[in-house]
Parts: sequence; C-alpha cells; structure tokens
Amino acid sequence: MPSPLSRATGFTALARRALLALCVVCVVGCSHLLTPSEERRQKAFAVATETYRKLLRWGYYEEAAQYLKGNGEEVPRPDLAQMARYKISGYHASEELRNEEGDEVRSIALIDYYDIDNGTARTLRDEQYWWYDREAERWYLGSPMPALGAR
Repeated sequence: MPSPLSRATGFTALARRALLALCVVCVVGCSHLLTPSEERRQKAFAVATETYRKLLRWGYYEEAAQYLKGNGEEVPRPDLAQMARYKISGYHASEELRNEEGDEVRSIALIDYYDIDNGTARTLRDEQYWWYDREAERWYLGSPMPALGAR
C-alpha cells in the first residue's frame, strides 16, 4: 500500500530510488571539479607542451631548451649543433600520466625526424618528465630533450 507521502507527491519507491541514484551520481561527478588554481595549472601545462612541440617541430631548439630545468637535479643541456643536423617532421603526444597533486606529469611523445644531410628518417620515443614550479607559476621539462640521431 502506498504511503501518504507517495500519494501526496506521486513518488513511488522506484522513483525515489532513481532520484537517490541521480543525486549520488551528481555528488560523485562534482567531486572531480577543478579548483581555479588547478584549472590554471592544467591550462598552463597544455600551453607549455604545445609551445614546446611547436618549437621542436620548427627547429627552434635553443628556444625549446629554455623549458629545461631540473626539479632538484641538473638536466643535461642539449648539443644544439648536433640537433641542428636534424629536422623534425612529426611530433605526436601519445600518453600522459599525472601525479595526485597535478604538479608532475610523465608523458610520451613519438617524434618523426630525418637527417638533413642524407635524408635518413627515424622515429624516436621521447619520455618526458614535466613539473610545475609554484613560485614561478610555470611548467618545466625536467628530463633531457630528445636525443636526435642516437641509436
């Protein structure tokens, strides 16, 4: 027999369960919303990695090296003269893994490039470590630049 509340509101037990499930889904979904600072940090990461990709793609290796900064350790500087022997023809970001705090990212890029002198084409799997400097409010590459020409 329906309860007085069910008769008055027209809600059945099934409708109440569906409404409860919808509320649970909404609460769980809202728990993944980003704070304004987290959102700014994610946007800054997207801008930094896209700019880095473009700089490499167009051969601006010296400018791309400005993203290099170790997170407590030294990052080897690239041999820019060696890198100038190569032209990147494709850069494809393939995987990205973020830490819990959202201030460190491990990513993998597949880089297609060729030797300018002899035309030999190769593909390189570049494992990158990006970290966010809260004081400077910017992302840095804490791993070496791609070793073009290395076997």
